[in-house]
Amino acid sequence: MSLMSTINTALRTQLATLISAMQYEFVNCELVSEQGRKIFRIYINRENGITADDCAKVSRQVSAMLDVDVPFDGRYTLEVSSPGIKG
Repeated sequence: MSLMSTINTALRTQLATLISAMQYEFVNCELVSEQGRKIFRIYINRENGITADDCAKVSRQVSAMLDVDVPFDGRYTLEVSSPGIKG
């Protein structure tokens, strides 16, 4: 079973609602395994771009939400990032 299949629609909806309430766009999320670690990566965007402070702010709020209802088994690292430059 792929890690991606563990991100259900309800979690995506919760994330989109929280992030849009913070005036950001929820772009996507993924659960990946890198060097034996689970990483839950969330991509956000905004019209004028995303700063490291934006990522930290969203990370704190998402982390608090996930602490209430832990979506994954075992340990994982939460990362918040921008989707990057589109070419």
